[in-house]
Amino acid sequence: MSRASLREFQTHLAQRLTAAQSGQSPSRWLAVMAGQWRLLLPLEFSGEISPMQHCAPLPHARPWFLGLASLRGQVCGIVHLGRFLGDISSALTPQARLIQFASALDLNTALLVDQLVGLRNPDQMQKDPSIARDASRPWLGDAYIDAEHKLWNEVDLLALAENEAFLNVT
Repeated sequence: MSRASLREFQTHLAQRLTAAQSGQSPSRWLAVMAGQWRLLLPLEFSGEISPMQHCAPLPHARPWFLGLASLRGQVCGIVHLGRFLGDISSALTPQARLIQFASALDLNTALLVDQLVGLRNPDQMQKDPSIARDASRPWLGDAYIDAEHKLWNEVDLLALAENEAFLNVT
């Protein structure tokens, strides 16, 4: 993807995000790639999106906790979502973005994802009842199949923000 088309995609996505968060769009999720995972993040708990920034590493932190970064003057912990999900092969790409938790969750954390895919609404997906929820990952919600027969997992950001394993970075 060229720089111009990437910029156009980001501008279009920002406009759609604003419309979706204000209730003017049927979109419910922000679709992202994190390692090999296709994830659906609920718009109501997704905050500002920004490019990857330099992180100050935290000694003795888990491999998925990249460190601390200043995002618009606010110090945030940066979690590599693909690595948190166990995908250790995840490497940083130019398309990587930081997605902050919504301010309503009161968690100064941003999730590093490999790529923004776009917005999705439930009408574009079909719930896959054959895939059971993983009890060891209570924040990982239902599975969905898109029109291209790709599997997507919904992430409950509220449950993730309260999860002991997620909060324990050392």
